Amino acid sequence: MIIANRLGSDIVDVQHQVNAKVFLGKTKGRAVKVCQVLAGTGYGGLEKHTIELSKGLKQQNIDVTVIAHPDFAQDFEGINFIPIDLGKSRLNPLLLYRLYKVLKNGYFDIVHTQANKATDIVVKIKPFSNFKMIATLHNIKRNLSSFEKSDFVITVSDKIGEKLKNRNKQTIYNGISYEKIDDTIDLRKKYGFQADSFVICTIARLTKAKRLDVLLQGLAKTENINLILAGGGEEETNLKKLADSLGIKERVEFTRAMENKEVKQIIANSDVFVMTSDNEGFPYTFVETMFCHTPFISTPVSDIEKFIGPQYTIPFGDYNTLASKLEDVKNNYDRVERDFVPIFQKAVHEFTVENMVNQTIKVYEKCNGVSMMNTLEEDN
Repeated sequence: MIIANRLGSDIVDVQHQVNAKVFLGKTKGRAVKVCQVLAGTGYGGLEKHTIELSKGLKQQNIDVTVIAHPDFAQDFEGINFIPIDLGKSRLNPLLLYRLYKVLKNGYFDIVHTQANKATDIVVKIKPFSNFKMIATLHNIKRNLSSFEKSDFVITVSDKIGEKLKNRNKQTIYNGISYEKIDDTIDLRKKYGFQADSFVICTIARLTKAKRLDVLLQGLAKTENINLILAGGGEEETNLKKLADSLGIKERVEFTRAMENKEVKQIIANSDVFVMTSDNEGFPYTFVETMFCHTPFISTPVSDIEKFIGPQYTIPFGDYNTLASKLEDVKNNYDRVERDFVPIFQKAVHEFTVENMVNQTIKVYEKCNGVSMMNTLEEDN
């Protein structure tokens, strides 16, 4: 078995505590009021980010309110939650007016919008309000005009903010609350693979953007490598047909969508995680994989290459290079594990919810300080 005691190592997260008193003092004794605005209606990285951030802010004694679709109410339990369906048109006058009234009556110091749609909506209200607007850019967008009009932009990777002209910007990587996976599962036995096979996995929605066709084509050019593909989506039927036509049907396990604990067990007990996407923000799957101490091969999406290096990065759409890389990693796995030790160590310190929250609070401090300075200058 090729799993090298990754599960047995204790991961110690170094916490950098925020001095909340400094932040709270900037509003002359009262707590700074922060409002998170989420327009998403699915449940992916964007929604996970907002939930984790809001709970982290609450734990740091920040007065936080969340505006989101009513279906998210239970996810923000214990946090002031205002249910508004922002799934309607971003030009809907009734929606804009209702949100304007809520933000005005809430007396928020900072309104923090998550992703494109929420930012587009709130930026239309901003000229008629007194709050500071912070927007988080979660993925590459062609139209960045709403983010350019924000007071500050947080990007979840350096790459997605490259074309952003707003000079007030900062990268803050997504973080997770890590739960140690102690279960050692024999994936070969569970899924009927050969006992000496090399097992790779990927966790993804089965969509065209994930380019899982490239992964299957690359796999077909290898020997004794099996794939666990966890996730559901509209491309499932097409991908199964492709696997069949490539003659690798027996080497691929489609598990469909799974609970997070099951996903982590697959990642932690696989030899390598492979990502072939054409486009990503800063994927939570990468963060999860680093905490599971599993090596990672990826296209150069987001800032992934910055962490894993060019030796574990493959060109977009290049299944031949992927096949060669998989064979090399399989045949030199001891070297691969050694290469990833410092990457794992860096990740478990940097990709935490605590670090994400603390860095975000520092941005709030910066924006609140700028606001006070401007007021002083105007008074003089």
